[in-house]
Amino acid sequence: MMCGQAYSAVSRLRKRRNALCRKISWVLPLILCVAGASAGAQPLVWKSQRFQYVADHKDLKDVLRDFGASENIMTSISSHVEGSVSGRFESSPEQFLDKMANTFGFIWYYDGAVLSIAGANEARNATISLRHSNVAELRRVLASLGIADRRFPIRYDGETGLVIASGPPRYVELVSDVARLIDQTSAPSDKVVVQRFPLSYAWATDRTVTIDGQGVTVRGVASLLRGLYAANGGSQAAAGDAAPAPRDTYRMKSLRNTGSNAGNSGGNAFAPGANGRPPVPTLPGLSADNPRQAAADLPPLPGGAVGGRADAGTVERGAASAGPVIEADPRSNAIFVRDRAENMPAFQALIESLDQRPGVLEIDATIIEITDNALKELGVDWRLHSGHMDVQTGNGALAQAGNPDSLNPQGFGNPANQTNSGPILSTPAGGVLTAVIGGAGRYLLGRVSALQQSDQARVTASPKVETLDNVEAIMDNKQTFYVPVSGYQSADLYSVSAGVSLRVLPMIVPTSSTEQIHLNVHIEDGQLSTQQVGALPIVSNSTIDTQALINNGESLLIAGYSVDQDDHAETAVPGLSKIPLIGGLFRFKHHQGQRFQRLFLLTPRIIAVSGPSASSVSTSSVH
Repeated sequence: MMCGQAYSAVSRLRKRRNALCRKISWVLPLILCVAGASAGAQPLVWKSQRFQYVADHKDLKDVLRDFGASENIMTSISSHVEGSVSGRFESSPEQFLDKMANTFGFIWYYDGAVLSIAGANEARNATISLRHSNVAELRRVLASLGIADRRFPIRYDGETGLVIASGPPRYVELVSDVARLIDQTSAPSDKVVVQRFPLSYAWATDRTVTIDGQGVTVRGVASLLRGLYAANGGSQAAAGDAAPAPRDTYRMKSLRNTGSNAGNSGGNAFAPGANGRPPVPTLPGLSADNPRQAAADLPPLPGGAVGGRADAGTVERGAASAGPVIEADPRSNAIFVRDRAENMPAFQALIESLDQRPGVLEIDATIIEITDNALKELGVDWRLHSGHMDVQTGNGALAQAGNPDSLNPQGFGNPANQTNSGPILSTPAGGVLTAVIGGAGRYLLGRVSALQQSDQARVTASPKVETLDNVEAIMDNKQTFYVPVSGYQSADLYSVSAGVSLRVLPMIVPTSSTEQIHLNVHIEDGQLSTQQVGALPIVSNSTIDTQALINNGESLLIAGYSVDQDDHAETAVPGLSKIPLIGGLFRFKHHQGQRFQRLFLLTPRIIAVSGPSASSVSTSSVH
């Protein structure tokens, strides 16, 4: 009895062991399948845990269709999958599929909906280039969607954005489609925006400046941007060059256009711009007579815009690929740009580089006339002068020269006069050492001031103007008269001017270790002579064009012109001087002629250097 019970217990243990082994035999493949699916690919959810199938020389495609139908999985089988199956199979569904793949050499991939089976010779590879996205984003999306499969690894190159995928056709197709969609999503959109760029220092529109009777167009920021972004930028840039003066440049302007200013002469005003005042900015190409025709002659805008210029603040709708539309608003001195949103940072950086705060300079000009005798006397009065010392010697016969910026601006007094209130001595027999505060230009003016007391020198004009860096300052002192010229059916007035015209173009040298100024100087010196041609006087003109590079605060002296002056004076005793024959005894005629040397002394000073702009930007979308 005891033996029977023991035998039945051993039998039960054997049955439990066999049942446990059978459970392990089908649970272990399932665990491996789930583990493989968790590596990236979509997991296959099998309907049954065991797949039993018996085939006798059955076509491989039919066997795979039966397998998919039994597991309720849609199957796509390529025509290149061929073979004949015979035998009895009993295993897990995935083991059966892998055994068939290893035996007949096909490859399979499950995308979550369809089981794709292709022949081994249908394996594909694709090289993908990411232009806008990055490989990290593609890797993340493939893992999130369950597309990546560890059986078919994907190779990435983060520096170049290249991706290489190899495997079944459906697998490579999915990877390529996802990469293309991600790259398109990351690509800049074609959304068109209008952005306003206010300018703080530069001009948005073009300005026409009349210099010496010729119109010079100074291009604004809008014209510069149009020239850069237009297809025919070269022709637009050339349009801003100054054209030669037309035949009627020096004609008197019509009273209808000039108004009350038509009869003004040059006078002796010294100021930047023509006629002593700054020129009024005007839109280039527009005339008061026919603005429509002038606007039609303007070059076309980039981006396919037609009809000349649009009004300030308005744009035309069109495809963003046609190019940017750039408009200037003269009222607010701002630039409006219509283009794709991704291009706006480049516009902002370029406009900020153009809208820099310019440097400010002060130009002090002095026109001096000194007699030839005084120049000869200065030749005897030897003087050693530098920026910090002044040594003077003489023979006691010449006036002692003081310096307004020295410690003895009036020179040394007479040592014999204890009160030091007597007249100043002439140049001493020894030497005089004085400390000079300032530049050499002030020293020269001090010498001229001493000569003015004896009527041997005079300062005819001393204009002082303030201008911007690389902006020409114009100082005119001219007299103008008008000559009537009669024609067949009309008469015109032609202007004739004579005087001094000084044009200085300063430029601060930015790369210099010390503050230096590059000067471009143009001087015209004209005067009316006593000689005449017909009833008109002859105008003699002299011109100097020069360039110089000087330090800040130093002076540029230009000399070499001679000016003749004749003084005629007559004094007489009233009544007696009119008596015939003896009236000449009661009259006195005085004639004195002098020759002056004209000097031009230019002293530029830097008041403020250039700096960055602080422009703000506002954006509005165009729907």
